[in-house]
Amino acid sequence: MYQVLAGKKRSLVFPVMCNGFVKLDYSDNVVDTNSDGDTSNDIAYGIFDHQGSFTFEAIVTPYDINGYGRQSHNGSIPSFTLSKKIMPSNSHQSTPSEYQSELYLPVTGGRLTHEMRIFSNDKFSVSLLNATSFNENQPAEYKIKVSMNIGGSTQTFTTTSAVITANKSSMFKWSSTSDTEGFDSNGRRTFDLLGSTASHSGAVIGLSGTVENQCHANQELFIRDGFTFTSIGTIASINGTTDVTLNASYSPTLSNGTKVFIHSRKEASYINNTYHIACTYTQSSNRINIFLNGINVLSTKHTQSGTFAFGRTDSFIGANGTGATGTLSAITNKQFMGEMHEMSILNIPKTTFANKETLLPSLNNTLLYLRFEEIDL
Repeated sequence: MYQVLAGKKRSLVFPVMCNGFVKLDYSDNVVDTNSDGDTSNDIAYGIFDHQGSFTFEAIVTPYDINGYGRQSHNGSIPSFTLSKKIMPSNSHQSTPSEYQSELYLPVTGGRLTHEMRIFSNDKFSVSLLNATSFNENQPAEYKIKVSMNIGGSTQTFTTTSAVITANKSSMFKWSSTSDTEGFDSNGRRTFDLLGSTASHSGAVIGLSGTVENQCHANQELFIRDGFTFTSIGTIASINGTTDVTLNASYSPTLSNGTKVFIHSRKEASYINNTYHIACTYTQSSNRINIFLNGINVLSTKHTQSGTFAFGRTDSFIGANGTGATGTLSAITNKQFMGEMHEMSILNIPKTTFANKETLLPSLNNTLLYLRFEEIDL
């Protein structure tokens, strides 16, 4: 039976740098009717007995696993507001390997491509996949990744681009001392003025004033025409205090005095929002659809014919169930960091989602329903 809750919204929280997960134990849910110590030959129910089409839904709040990286050129640290929902960024330090967060999930070789497992079963899993290439003024941004095994063939399906992204603009507030150049036609500040060109030769651009405190490798540069900002490339290196080298030569030649912009401060605003993530599978066509907040962000097919069935094994929420601890444990566990609000699996492939803040699954079709909210009056 449904309950109506009032008060502050609650959730199951997986903090940054945790090793937690929830285990849906197969043997605890399937009765050993033969009393032979083996539940694989007993009568299963729910997801453990289901075959064919289904819909997976979850309402989650992801945390930012990138953190605020230092400026790579000179090591200056950007100012930011501390948050328990944002990963520490030990690239602020001269010896990052000495810090726990870097051992747990290093920036290089782990954090920027980290997979956060929402739900994990031997035959089906759903994850968020970090899709960023650096963490300097770049919060984590997430693709949705689904893995399915049909007929012994495991195939992975991932959205083409990140669908949960950082906020890249803020309301513009004019003052006589502020940068008044980087706002768009809606009055939102989307870019900051870096400087004006003093010279341009191939991939090397000389800028007026000292730019090293504002630049970092892989940062994208823009020029402006009205409210249109056009990319001229990304920074490969910074030479001295005024020159930058792009990853490729830019043509045409920039006239001296051309204003050059960088993205304004990006914020991981998603850490305070909820997102409805869904995956549907239609047995008759082998079609898989992935949705974010009711919008279809990927439609594809599993190439293997056969009947899909969930694995008759333990399933996990928030990790893959490995249970590793210590160095690199986040990578080993595919650790989710964020909040889980609700989760359900239905025995039908839904095509629309009327509710995105709550699931309210049809009880006649429900294979699994978990609500992690609690009343707080």
